[in-house]
Amino acid sequence: ELIQERTQAGLSAARARGRIGGRPKGLTAPAESTAMAAETLYREGRLSVSAIGKKLHISKGTLYRYLRSRGVEIGKQKKNLLTDTLQTTARNRSPITKTATVSLLFSIENNSKFVRGKKRAQANIEQYSLALYDNQQLAPGKYELRISYENEHELNETMHQLLSDMHREANLCNCNVDVNAWEEGTERRW
Repeated sequence: ELIQERTQAGLSAARARGRIGGRPKGLTAPAESTAMAAETLYREGRLSVSAIGKKLHISKGTLYRYLRSRGVEIGKQKKNLLTDTLQTTARNRSPITKTATVSLLFSIENNSKFVRGKKRAQANIEQYSLALYDNQQLAPGKYELRISYENEHELNETMHQLLSDMHREANLCNCNVDVNAWEEGTERRW
C-alpha cells in the first residue's frame, strides 16, 4: 500500500511538471506507411482482406486497426460504394477503360560500399509501389504489371508516378534503382 501511494504521488508530481506518461497515441512512421498502402488496396476493392494481409505481411486484426485509424468505413459501406460506383459509371457511359501489360525490370544498388539497405529497398518497392497494381513476378527484379487507363496521357502519368515512387523508396534506403519499363506489343518505353 505504501509503494502504491508513493507511485501515485510520483506520477502526480510528474504530471504537474508536464510529463505525460504511457505509450504515444497513433501509429509509428512505418506502421503509418503500411496503413496508407492498406487503405489504398482496400479502397480499390480488387483484393480480399486476407489477400491484402498476406501482401502487406500483417494480420487481419492489424489491417482492420490500420483502416480504422485512417478513417475507412469497413464492411457493407465498401460493397455499397462499389455497386454505386459501378451503377454511376454505367449511367454516365464513361470512356472505355483499357488495360496495358507493362514489363518492368529493375535492379537496386547501394549508394556506397559503406551503407546497407538494398534488401529493405526492394521489399519497400514491392510492398508500397508495385502492390498498387495487378503484378506478377516473373524473375527476381522482373515484373509484369497490368495497369488500367482511359487515355495515353493517364497511362504515361501513372507510369511516371510509379517510377518516381520507386526512386524515392530506394533513396530512403540509401540506394539507387535502375528501372526499365515497356508496354508489351508496342514501342512505348518509360
